[in-house]
Amino acid sequence: MQQIDNLELKRRELVNTAQLMLTGEMNLLEGTRCICELRFSVGDPENEVFLPIRAVDSETDHFPLGAIRASCSPEYLMRADDEMQTYLNDMSKDILQACSKMVEVFS
Repeated sequence: MQQIDNLELKRRELVNTAQLMLTGEMNLLEGTRCICELRFSVGDPENEVFLPIRAVDSETDHFPLGAIRASCSPEYLMRADDEMQTYLNDMSKDILQACSKMVEVFS
């Protein structure tokens, strides 16, 4: 019973993360990283709904997010943020579509 409860909790966390990304309350790349970690805890880590998110995570793993930013130079952050914004301008529609599918599949 504990395992089912944990599975349900992780699915809710996944859906909540996707919903926060959809509403703009969570940075898309931070959410992508979170979803990539959570997918192993929801009972279906190879589900095709994760493929776009996995691709984005792979393509953006070099961008500094969270606490790591404190150890980066301002010049590097400026360049990385510019590159990150360009990437998101191109990919945000695909990321948000994947989030919508995740909400549908895991709700």
